[in-house]
Amino acid sequence: MGVLKTVGSAFTLTCLTATAGLSEQSLLDRVTECVGRLSAQMEHHWLLSDQPTTRIERNRAHLIEILDTMVTPDIATRILAARIDAKIAHASLLTQAAFGSDPRRALWAERRVHSAIAQCDDILLPDAPQAPPTRVTDDADPPALVNQKAWNASQ
Repeated sequence: MGVLKTVGSAFTLTCLTATAGLSEQSLLDRVTECVGRLSAQMEHHWLLSDQPTTRIERNRAHLIEILDTMVTPDIATRILAARIDAKIAHASLLTQAAFGSDPRRALWAERRVHSAIAQCDDILLPDAPQAPPTRVTDDADPPALVNQKAWNASQ
């Protein structure tokens, strides 16, 4: 149990120090901006239909859940306006990156888009790695046969 307490304490301390630098207001603003940006990114992927949107949709849904817990009725209108502003700004960057006539500006816009999305991804916990499926080889004895061999050996 000592290891679990140590790991739990370290995790708690890490979370507290990581979020101590951001005030509640700046965290609210960052999550709001990220929801708007991810909305624009998702719609852009839908329009071009050459990139998968499942990760973006999942991250956006998680951020919306976080945002819903932080928003109070007295600031809901301001938060919605900020989401829309961030969405429009990000959509402008995406348009410039995809359809811009100046290659330097298009490259800058593309880098800015990737940087903004990476900052939004940093708010969320990373996905848990998937364990590879276990394979049963043909040469291994099935459990029932192993149990029978063990019983026969004990007789």
